[in-house]
Amino acid sequence: MEADNFMMNETIQKQTRSVRDVVYETLKKGILSEQLTPKMQLKERALSEQLGVSTTPIKEALRRLELEGLVYTRPRRGTFVSTQIMKSVEEITLARSSLEGVAARLAASKITEEQKKQLGTIIEQMEVYTVDKNSDGLSKSNEAFHQYIIKAAKNDYIEKQVTSLKAFANVVRKHALANVNELDRAYEEHHLIFTKIALNDPDGAEEAMRNHIRRTLSFCKENKQGVNET
Repeated sequence: MEADNFMMNETIQKQTRSVRDVVYETLKKGILSEQLTPKMQLKERALSEQLGVSTTPIKEALRRLELEGLVYTRPRRGTFVSTQIMKSVEEITLARSSLEGVAARLAASKITEEQKKQLGTIIEQMEVYTVDKNSDGLSKSNEAFHQYIIKAAKNDYIEKQVTSLKAFANVVRKHALANVNELDRAYEEHHLIFTKIALNDPDGAEEAMRNHIRRTLSFCKENKQGVNET
């Protein structure tokens, strides 16, 4: 099966980031959202025409995706979407848990009183969405919560690394929050993270963040809510 029907939502040339980064993110998003399905062949020329770019950034993107385990190449046959997407999501999520754990530790040490208030406002909104069982609203506030902590950590390296893993984080978040039984537990864990940061408790904040991300991943695996392995 080929990626003939894969269409992106916005024109590559209109992006402010580098073309190669946008092509990479577009293809990664397509794979993780299952627009590009396992075993689908990714033809460089066809993708270049669909995305309106040369084949050079396509080649670079496919190499990066292969390093992440999202595609595989067969000599004289071409490049295909991996059948082991969830394995890649799992491994990268474990790495993300460590990165965001350190971010929470740094945030607990550096956060200002004004930032505590802003983070508290996000938690309050998350509580409202949790009570209302509003998964869509909760997903957005959930992402805002994590991003705010990254900003409060004031570490460019960690911010860049976590941002590069955003698509993987969205996969886990999307499937976890699709289960209403997960909403209350997820809120309690986020509230604990907030509490540890507000108390300027680096050890507690790091542990709470790391445990939350890893526990959510385990929930997705146990409930088969992750990306299909076919």
